[in-house]
Amino acid sequence: MGLEGWNVEYPVTNMRFRSFWTPFTLAAALLVIPLAASAQESVEDIESGMDGGVHDGDGGIDDTDGIGLEGDGGPADTDGGVDPIAPVISGEPESGAEPEPEVESEEMPEPPCDLEPRTRCGHTPRPAPTPVNFRVTETFISEYVGDNGSANEALYGDDDDYWIFRNLLYLQAGNKYFDSAMRLDLTLFQNPPARVEPDGFVWGTGASGYTTLNYGNDFRVERIHGTAHIGNLHVTGGDFYVNFGRGIALSLIKLDDVGVDNAIRGGRIEYRMPRKFKIILVGGVVNSLNIDPITHQLQEDDPLDKIVGARAEWEIGDALCLGAHGVLMKPRFEQESDIDPDRIYVDQGTGVSVLTGGASAEIHLGGAHIYLEGDGQSHDNYRPTGRNPDVHDESGYGVFMEASYDLTPFMLKGEGILYRRWLMEGPYRGSSVNAVEQPIVYHHMVTLEPVWMIIKSFGNAEGGRLTGDLYLKGSDTQLTLTNSFIKYEGGLLPSGVWDDHPPTFIVHPILKARQTFGGTGIGLVLEGGFRYETTDEPPQDHPDDGTLWHLLSDLSVPISGPHSVELKLELRRHELEVTEGMSYWVIMESLGYEMSGLFGITFVHEYSDQTPGEDSKIGNWTMPMPHQHYMWALLSVHAPDPLDGLTLRLFAGSQRGGIKCAGGVCRLYPDSVGVKIEAVYRF
Repeated sequence: MGLEGWNVEYPVTNMRFRSFWTPFTLAAALLVIPLAASAQESVEDIESGMDGGVHDGDGGIDDTDGIGLEGDGGPADTDGGVDPIAPVISGEPESGAEPEPEVESEEMPEPPCDLEPRTRCGHTPRPAPTPVNFRVTETFISEYVGDNGSANEALYGDDDDYWIFRNLLYLQAGNKYFDSAMRLDLTLFQNPPARVEPDGFVWGTGASGYTTLNYGNDFRVERIHGTAHIGNLHVTGGDFYVNFGRGIALSLIKLDDVGVDNAIRGGRIEYRMPRKFKIILVGGVVNSLNIDPITHQLQEDDPLDKIVGARAEWEIGDALCLGAHGVLMKPRFEQESDIDPDRIYVDQGTGVSVLTGGASAEIHLGGAHIYLEGDGQSHDNYRPTGRNPDVHDESGYGVFMEASYDLTPFMLKGEGILYRRWLMEGPYRGSSVNAVEQPIVYHHMVTLEPVWMIIKSFGNAEGGRLTGDLYLKGSDTQLTLTNSFIKYEGGLLPSGVWDDHPPTFIVHPILKARQTFGGTGIGLVLEGGFRYETTDEPPQDHPDDGTLWHLLSDLSVPISGPHSVELKLELRRHELEVTEGMSYWVIMESLGYEMSGLFGITFVHEYSDQTPGEDSKIGNWTMPMPHQHYMWALLSVHAPDPLDGLTLRLFAGSQRGGIKCAGGVCRLYPDSVGVKIEAVYRF
């Protein structure tokens, strides 16, 4: 949580400057790439003058090519760039511009060719140079982390009563020939708990004043990239995101909901013949976000697992697209003995070696759409070294299928998964394994589960999901019914054993209704679901089944002009004795007000008896909330002209922790309390 866009003076102690030469490299790149692009443009201009033609470029970057820049300040999943912020550059005239009127004049004799060689005798005028667009986004975050009690201290020690200041500077330049970007991260801590090595840590509650987490000041080039666009060829050097197929074989993208931001630092080559053929070659090492947005600790080094991969796609008319891909991954460390003893808790730990191949087919026939992907792999898991025997020469496979048919106003979709011993992950965060540390995930597998559902064994699962969608135009009603049938065979424990829990069969129907009320602008969403799980092998003295039911309502009401309010209510009752082993409630209510485009504020209250709960403190002030109750507020302000590039956000209060998931990636969140202010300015 933090304050963005503010100037803060802070003593830089224990500052770590990472890759100090990289800013100079980027500065040179930002100068050299435009010059190179201009040189290429000059050559094209001369050639166009020689052949009497004019370059047919549209002056812009195709925003659907997966490489261009976007203007929203965040990365596209497969854009090949890093945190793009600049808008698409276009040299075309503005929409609606009228052409200049033709003026009749007397015929004039043509001058000799040598008087105007560039405008007469079949030559064309030299086009104006394509401008280079520069953009800067400055983000400053300031956060005070309060006292959330002793629950987290049993896991990793003290995490209370300190300040964190972060400054994120995005620099970007580009035109139709190239785009480039760099992100500089500065992180400073004030009065954090003292750090001790895990070997010297006394586990248990009340571990006040010291921690195993690394709250160290840091400065680094977190992301940097440059891409050259040469006709149908696009060449990227630096950091980029990548996703093959549906993400089973390889997916390094950004998932803000669970604090995941992994990229490859290396090279990417993409060649495309529109509507015919595309090939992508990637290679490099894994570069992860070094500040964990959940625990705020510094991961001083990157995983640096080595990955090379290729994917080819063939389009056959409008009906068929075939794809094939392969991935090879080698870990940075295979044995803990390879890690310098002085850096055993600084570098990432031992990892996984993987060789993967797969293919996909996509068919469009009228209103029918079918997608099928199959992947196979062999892997060696070196992470359990020193705990249990390694898992070597193990094979796994994954299959995903989706078929849908549009019978407007009715649409039907079916999905299926089959995963067996699938492992596409990096090392654990750090070299020791405890309840907090999670592996770095290099895939994004389809789960067929709600995004908030805890997934314990997505690498060993099979099942399907049916979805029916009906839109009643006369009443502005949309009904959606989904039903999932999934069997989990068990997952991979940190020890390297595929035995997370007994085989479990799950049925989970969900009904969702969306209703709008004519021209009033009022919208209502109602959702309800029931989950039933059962197993033939319950743990001793445990039941062999469990249930979960959940309800959600969301009402939005416009008041007048740009003003509107929104009210949400969510109820969940967990009695999943097989997979969670406990029963508890989750109740959340929120009330929000928005003045479109300028101002918004939301108040949230949450109750859960999943944990006993403790007093939450901000400084010496104890929040007047009963245990197991949490409350927070979120304020967002968009400044008007002339500061329309400025956005301010304020968060204050306490939030419930626990395991939270998004897209099959799960993280353990601590309870949190504090204040966070962000300021973002784009110019």
